[in-house]
Amino acid sequence: MDKPAFPTADTEKMMSLPLGAVSPLWLMFAGAATVGAAFYWSKAFFKPTNLEALIRIEESAADAVVEEIEDMVEVVEAMADTAEETLEEAMDVATEVVDDLVEATPEPVEHLMAALMPEPVAPMTPAKPDDLTRLTGIGPKLAAAFSERGVTRFADIAAWSEDDIARFDKELKLMGRVTREAWIAQAKRYAEA
Repeated sequence: MDKPAFPTADTEKMMSLPLGAVSPLWLMFAGAATVGAAFYWSKAFFKPTNLEALIRIEESAADAVVEEIEDMVEVVEAMADTAEETLEEAMDVATEVVDDLVEATPEPVEHLMAALMPEPVAPMTPAKPDDLTRLTGIGPKLAAAFSERGVTRFADIAAWSEDDIARFDKELKLMGRVTREAWIAQAKRYAEA
């Protein structure tokens, strides 16, 4: 028989190298450590948990909470009854005071009003209408249409609401010119000036 081929020069050279990173034994140790760590952490993190047991409230604690809420309801109802009685009493007292004042007044106060306002107040004359044609996009024809509808001043246009805008837009077929040409902003500027 021939000599076995196992202890060749290459294998002897390989065995003479210092053990270290080149040794396949280290790779086996690293793999085993990785598998062990993965197994340990998977058991720690993925163990089954009974959520109902974690969330469950003791029956006695729940009963105590219910009793506390019922007590609070009783207190609130008692306070409401007291407040209602107090309000009724205050209304009675106020009614009595007003009745006493009415009885104590000898005659109506018309003579006092006459003393305060000896002359009748003259009716207010309407203010001079503004020139609405100063607004961009309003010509004489449109200004006359506004005047027919009672809009004669810049303050009238400045006070328009969304409903007013929609109404005038529909009546005069303005097709959105009020907002497009910013009549309200212009009117506010002229009204303040």
